[in-house]
Amino acid sequence: MAAVAAFDPSDVHVGRVRGRYYRENFAQGGVDLVQIIPELVTNADAAIAASGRATGRIVLAVGAPDPEFLAAWAARLRPLRSPALLSWRHELRCTDDGEGIDARMIDQRLGALGVAPPKRGQRGLFGRGLRDVWLAQGAGRIEGLRDGRTVESWFFPAPGDDPYAYVHVRDEVATSAHPRLLGVAVSGTRVTVPLADPRLPAPGRLRALVSQLVQLRPILEDPDRELYLDQPGQPLELITYPVPEPDRERAVLFDEEVVVAPGVTARIVVRRAAEPLSAGFSRATRRGGLTIRSGRAAHETTLAGFEGRPGARHLYGEVVCEALERLQRNALDAPRPELVVKVDRSGLNEHHPIVSRLYAAIDRVLKPLVAEEERRAGAHMLATARAVTARDQVGLRALNDALKAAFDQPGKTGFEHGSSPADQPSTHDTERPDGEPPQTSSGEPASEHPVLGVALRFKQSPIRLHPGEKRTITLLADPARVEPGTPIEVEADPGLTVTLRAESTPDPGSRGYSAVGAVLRAKVTVEPGSRLSVLAAAGEHACELEVIIVRHRASGWVREIARKDEDEVIEAEFDPETGIVTVHEGRREFRALERAARQAGYSKKRVAEYVPFRMLEVEAAANAVYAWAAEQILARRLPEERPAEPGEYAQAVRHEAQALRHRAHHKLMQAFLEPEIFDGAVTLRRTTPTHGEKQLRLVDERQ
Repeated sequence: MAAVAAFDPSDVHVGRVRGRYYRENFAQGGVDLVQIIPELVTNADAAIAASGRATGRIVLAVGAPDPEFLAAWAARLRPLRSPALLSWRHELRCTDDGEGIDARMIDQRLGALGVAPPKRGQRGLFGRGLRDVWLAQGAGRIEGLRDGRTVESWFFPAPGDDPYAYVHVRDEVATSAHPRLLGVAVSGTRVTVPLADPRLPAPGRLRALVSQLVQLRPILEDPDRELYLDQPGQPLELITYPVPEPDRERAVLFDEEVVVAPGVTARIVVRRAAEPLSAGFSRATRRGGLTIRSGRAAHETTLAGFEGRPGARHLYGEVVCEALERLQRNALDAPRPELVVKVDRSGLNEHHPIVSRLYAAIDRVLKPLVAEEERRAGAHMLATARAVTARDQVGLRALNDALKAAFDQPGKTGFEHGSSPADQPSTHDTERPDGEPPQTSSGEPASEHPVLGVALRFKQSPIRLHPGEKRTITLLADPARVEPGTPIEVEADPGLTVTLRAESTPDPGSRGYSAVGAVLRAKVTVEPGSRLSVLAAAGEHACELEVIIVRHRASGWVREIARKDEDEVIEAEFDPETGIVTVHEGRREFRALERAARQAGYSKKRVAEYVPFRMLEVEAAANAVYAWAAEQILARRLPEERPAEPGEYAQAVRHEAQALRHRAHHKLMQAFLEPEIFDGAVTLRRTTPTHGEKQLRLVDERQ
């Protein structure tokens, strides 16, 4: 072929890209805290590893920005006409004592797109993900200390069609005060991300989010790393991953190396938890399932084709496939890349052929394990007579009514502290009708600022929803602390939609509080077992509604009493997802009463009609539900804060369970048992005492 002449450079045209394209692309990786926090913490972890130190410390802090900095930021950026965020109420700061950064490193690593980490095995040392976060939020700031120099750089969206811009606000020789101001000993970095959302999550929820994020688990499980969380009004807290408690009898179900594809292997470890694992707020934070890892990165938690199966609720573990990191890096250098990890880093790309084969390998491992779990769950189940089943339904209605009353706190007294009802209606007026200041019961003037309870709350929490179900909820506000007319803001987790019937708090009603109705709907695609939340804010006050997505279609929290012929340490257990209370009637006390029932002439199927056996069965089932309800009530009352001492928390749960039992148990027993039992129709038939019996009798021998 004849030689082809080279192009004239003047004939080559360069395509134009609008700045909007870049910003939409960046927004994929930095809008939500689930995306922001992993980028900051994993970058800090990579900086510590690059420093060569054996240990490292990371502090993740949320709080208000420095007013002086915020004023300087707005004053300098406003003339540039940049579409940057000029003001914000809260910001997220991540500080590490790693290798630090200077102006030259910022130019190298953050000054251009597509820069790969300088060392293999790093998840992304100050790479593209950090820019995603900054530009998605509309602003960013980084401060560093390295080799005796300190730097502070600002990042913001460029005013034209360029993706972003940055400027070194400070680049100077460090003094002895700079390490102390940065919170490090020798070198380190602090990355600041403004939060466009005007509200912060509740302290307990943010702590749970950080401790359960899948992408942070390699760091949280590393004994050489310390991750601290600093929240307003809360002490600095060391964050650790809440590892599920393993089953004592079958802790590890599978631990082998499997072949995924030619030249690609994965080590799959499947463990069994002692208690069913909740699906959590999202896939990014759930504890159940297998965590897929490669190198220092944790990509996602999955159960492959067994998502939502009842037999997989106890399963957790990990899948270590080192080939994923190699394939991802090779794809970045390929002319037609096929990425293993999704662009927003929310998990693996299921369309990649190796990922598809990895899921198939996980399915092959889980299939017999899930089948065995479901077989064991359905084994040793006891059938009961129709009369007992019918009486169970009567008792369950009474039990659900008790739970509804426990979770619902109607009336104005719900805002007041105290353990018993007041003799007089509560009032928040600072003066009496006669003009005199209010007085206490002892005649002394009362405080002008009475101690109040919560200012904003949902009428009932937690609540249950089926996928696709819609129901009405009520938000209550104390008019003494939330003035009528205050705008209401509501935010729901993905999978829920909320529609308020009023945009602001109305005037108080006849009971003294402002009530706003809303319609809550669970999407059809939400997974049963998920625990979702709705956050409401009015002024400076906020509250949270917990929503449990359930699978069954019965009314009420508890729908069935199941009986198992097994001997367990726990007499009964309650599963809030299915609404089933399982009583283990293979225990010795049940066996003893079963023998007595058979001697009294009851058939094996009618043993549950024997009054002492029935009472023991009802007591065991009710206590399991009371304990669960006490945990829910305590979590609500303490705004997700547990007492520091485990003994204090256990005592608080026990007290709540006993209080619930005190209010409802007498009605519950009357509903579960026959009416004639409480009318004195039950008598004991005397039999010949067994040999060697010396125990004192409760019933007089002459009767």
